Amino acid sequence: MPWRVAAPLLLSTVLLTGCGADAKPAAAPPAVSAGPVAVTNCGTPVTIAAPPMRVVTMNQAATEIMLALGLQDRMIGTAYLDDAILPAYADAYAKIPVLAKEYPTKEKLLEAEPDFVYASYNSAFGDEGVGDRADWQKLGVGTYISPAGCPAQTRQAKLAIGDVFTEIRELAAIFGVSDRGEKLIADHEGRIATAAGTARNVKVMWWDGGSDAPSVGACCGAPNMIMSAAGVTNAFADLTGSWGDTSWETVTDRNPEVIVLVDASWDPAAQKKTFLAGHRTLKDLPAVKQQWYVVIPFSSTTAGVRNVLGVEALAQGIAALPSGAPS
Repeated sequence: MPWRVAAPLLLSTVLLTGCGADAKPAAAPPAVSAGPVAVTNCGTPVTIAAPPMRVVTMNQAATEIMLALGLQDRMIGTAYLDDAILPAYADAYAKIPVLAKEYPTKEKLLEAEPDFVYASYNSAFGDEGVGDRADWQKLGVGTYISPAGCPAQTRQAKLAIGDVFTEIRELAAIFGVSDRGEKLIADHEGRIATAAGTARNVKVMWWDGGSDAPSVGACCGAPNMIMSAAGVTNAFADLTGSWGDTSWETVTDRNPEVIVLVDASWDPAAQKKTFLAGHRTLKDLPAVKQQWYVVIPFSSTTAGVRNVLGVEALAQGIAALPSGAPS
């Protein structure tokens, strides 16, 4: 097989759709020249001698970070969406081949002849993905995983918005567009500060799913990061990990003032509302009776450009609570 390598290597009414979420990506940049970039990514040293020109992205967040940086001209393939691509990037995305609905096979990826593979989750390089990172590096293909998606042993203990900005900054450096990265970060920092200034500090349960043992946003992952950035209190910040299992008895005892309903195709927010309204105990919680809900897509809980949308939706939903709601 021929191989080309260009570089070694509010309440419920506040439904986050992403419309108008970000400015349209910048026009495709001219060819750039940048010196070698070296980073340690998930414990793996990665050195990029020149900006990659044939990139495949795995997972939605990686794809949208590339598009937000105006790098669609470098993308020869994508894979694995959780939601429709953000409207601001839809036209650019439509021109990029989709290699697979989920992860492509290693053979499919080899056929695309990438010089760089960028994923949001370590699973992209696991048994269900395209193979070990070391094997790709031996082929001269650079790899990068979102720091939030690193294996447990190399992942930061607690995710913060600053970690997302570090990812954007590193990717922008790798592709020789650091100025774009800093502009994107500054925009998101300003929007988060504005959003946080509108929300009241209420106690929030971030409910991902599960009817017998609910899975909720715990101390240290993206849900807690978004709640912290919005200036609200995580009702389950004492649980370890990104997500934690609890009980409905504990939910009742903690009596969250607002409930975030994660909306996913496999577990829609509407289904969650029906469950809560019909539960013999939960239906009497004030947040359930009054439907003090904020609906946020699952894709906003992956580290990337959608996190600012999650912060804004949460803050706006709480700010819109009617008179007499928790404060």
